[in-house]
Amino acid sequence: MRSVVVQSYRTQSPSWLQACMRSVKDWALQQGHEYQFVDDRLFDYVPAQIMQTPPSTVLPLTDLARLGLLKDLLNSGYDRAIWVDADVLVFRPEYFRIPDLCGGMLCREVWTYEDENKQIRHRPGINNAVAAFDRGHPLLDFLHHAALELFAHLRPEQIHSSRIGTDFYTLLGRIYPMRLLTQVACFSPIITRALLSGEQTYLLREYGDQFGDPFHAVNLSRFKLVEDAAKEAPQVRDVMSEEQLLRLKFTTMKNFGTHS
Repeated sequence: MRSVVVQSYRTQSPSWLQACMRSVKDWALQQGHEYQFVDDRLFDYVPAQIMQTPPSTVLPLTDLARLGLLKDLLNSGYDRAIWVDADVLVFRPEYFRIPDLCGGMLCREVWTYEDENKQIRHRPGINNAVAAFDRGHPLLDFLHHAALELFAHLRPEQIHSSRIGTDFYTLLGRIYPMRLLTQVACFSPIITRALLSGEQTYLLREYGDQFGDPFHAVNLSRFKLVEDAAKEAPQVRDVMSEEQLLRLKFTTMKNFGTHS
């Protein structure tokens, strides 16, 4: 099976994000996959009429564009195309696998947040931080069509950051039995801060219990980290150093074992 792993980001990226992408590229090559990186050419897969009146955030555009890119890669002759977000860190590459004959797969998510009463909640969902599709499987065509239809029927101000991605996939998952990757966790800023500080270890235990499966890669949710940081420092340009990423990798491996 000829497979390709693809990632996208601006040409200039912070060092910790480059380290995340290196971890994905190294994993891909170890698995025998080909690897491709796409810069802002990703937006070539967004129709011109959408780009003329885009939403206020870029994330819905990337949610749409990645589907078009994956279709293009499969049409070019690959048997499987795998998208991985730029802020995904593969910290146990020897364990991380995409199942054979996956058909079409997205990621199971547990999102940890504080509610209006300052109580910690863990919300299940489905995201596309890692998405894998085999050539000929109908799910990719459907998701691409659905994303285009959402853009056509919603006003730009109605399309918030997760409308075309996590929100849509989570709602769809309630009525359609999608296959989900369980080896990729999603850390909200609350979990990331707990890991970096070494405090609130009870949160980590709760998260591990809620997620329920061993995971070997993690989506670090850069958009939410930046969003949170900007509330305190509006001019924030980065949210993590490479040294902090190494600490995060170490504490993640320490707190979440291969059989947790």
